[in-house]
Amino acid sequence: MLTRLAGLVAVLGILAAAIVIPQQDPATIALGKKVFEGKAGGAICFTCHGMNAKGTPGLGPDLTDDSWLHGDGSIAFVDSIVRNGVARPKQSAAPMPPKGGGNLDDEQVKAVVAYVQSLRKPRA
Repeated sequence: MLTRLAGLVAVLGILAAAIVIPQQDPATIALGKKVFEGKAGGAICFTCHGMNAKGTPGLGPDLTDDSWLHGDGSIAFVDSIVRNGVARPKQSAAPMPPKGGGNLDDEQVKAVVAYVQSLRKPRA
């Protein structure tokens, strides 16, 4: 029983690493930056969040800090927000459109999620 549990834990660890590690790839993050800045996929993330992702009062929150208005800031959460948008934002008058208003494919969505995750300061 203990051996099976250890095996399951090992497999889950490998699966978790497979989900996180590709998102940390410099090429993926670079593509995400292009998407964020409106240079790929037609998204306009920078319009509300600013070119430096520090946010614009009344339009879009700061994406570089640990404060998240609509969830926990995890990869899954950010992915869901990018894909689905925010119809009723807590601190702005305008909704966030799905896929940043662009026509992003799955690779571009994952890349912009990786880019947003890369902006956060590591915790001490």
